[in-house]
Amino acid sequence: MLLGIVLHAAIPYYPDLPPDIWPTDRNSSEVIRLIMDFIHMWRMPVFFMLAGFFANLIISRKSWKAWWLNRWLRLALPMIIFFPLIGLSLPWIFEYGWKGDIRFFYSNEGQPHHLWFLWHLMIFVALTMVFSGPAVVLTIVSEVIEGTRFAFIQSSLIWIKDLMAGIFFRPMVPVGFILLSLIINISTWGELPENLFASGLYFVLGYGLYKNSRLLSTIISRWATYVLTGLLLFFGYCVLVLTDQTPNYVGSDVDGLRELAKYGIRICCATIFSFGFIGLAENRFGAPNKLLRFLSDGSYWMYLIHLPIVAFITFSMFEWNLPVALKFMIAISLTTLICLISYKVLVRNTLIGLLLNGHRSRN
Repeated sequence: MLLGIVLHAAIPYYPDLPPDIWPTDRNSSEVIRLIMDFIHMWRMPVFFMLAGFFANLIISRKSWKAWWLNRWLRLALPMIIFFPLIGLSLPWIFEYGWKGDIRFFYSNEGQPHHLWFLWHLMIFVALTMVFSGPAVVLTIVSEVIEGTRFAFIQSSLIWIKDLMAGIFFRPMVPVGFILLSLIINISTWGELPENLFASGLYFVLGYGLYKNSRLLSTIISRWATYVLTGLLLFFGYCVLVLTDQTPNYVGSDVDGLRELAKYGIRICCATIFSFGFIGLAENRFGAPNKLLRFLSDGSYWMYLIHLPIVAFITFSMFEWNLPVALKFMIAISLTTLICLISYKVLVRNTLIGLLLNGHRSRN
């Protein structure tokens, strides 16, 4: 979540960005482009994997109803609260970035903006609530046929489940899952906000990971292999980007092959880096750490409020005669500082903090 600050601070300096998408600085940076592309490859895939993982954890330890209630409180309610606040802040800030004039107004055009991931998660919640009835019926039918001459049906279902798990969730290299990701992501060229099926696929992978001890132990023990493999692939991506002499959105057979290769690398890196960084976190950061816990608790709040702040800061520096890298670092630092202070003073020990994170452990 905190990397959202870095990404949104980088967009104004992204080369060849169409001006109608985001206000842009008069100068751009290939280095910032590659930083943004690197983070963008795996950030939301790993988010949805973790969301699925912890969904299964809550459901297994408590119940489906407990997960549903938790998600309505932690996701739906903040989404309802912050929806009008986004409409009150982002539209006039972006107009300021495009035109240089400050004119306060309210607009919901383009919503949900950066809260799209909450909509996706709530759709997953709604779908499980809708299909929970048929799932109960299937469970009852399974219990009825167990121990009868039709028990082979149950055995067949288990065999099919194990086969699919072996294909899509096999340890070390989930080739089947990556191939499926390549197919499902192609409609939006790897962008998740417009592709509910793709984000759902990563969610399902994380959900299955919770009880797949073999794959989880492989991820933890082989995290360095995953990260190194991802870095090698990303190096190839950098070569493709830096040797491309044509502007974005220029079509030709060569450009198409180059873009297809970049797309394939992005999708491969989404899973490989996700596995690597999950394994790294489990391997190296498993011990209690007060600072990391503070940042983790504050990350949800910081993501919810950061976009208007970082956008206004970056747009206000457009006319400054400073190196792009310095502007980039100023935007990240100021935004992070403002978000951290607001979390500490206004949120952490208040009802807002309770709403976003629940009760905090005193350990």
